Amino acid sequence: MAKDTRVTLKLERALWTRVEELIKMHPEWGIISVPDFVRRSIDTEIHRRAETASSRVLNFTFSPDGEDSHRRNP
Repeated sequence: MAKDTRVTLKLERALWTRVEELIKMHPEWGIISVPDFVRRSIDTEIHRRAETASSRVLNFTFSPDGEDSHRRNP
């Protein structure tokens, strides 16, 4: 039998309860438990960040001159 290499993560009770409520409200997500939600969320975030880091696409927003002139360049 393989040794269990998992670790424990503690969450605030309010966060746990909020996630439970979301799971109950959205059975279409196919998520069955808070730990399942956390695993999927972390996995999704890791993939999103990895894709962003390897992306060579730049996103720009253009607007006509004079429109929204109070905005400054960062």
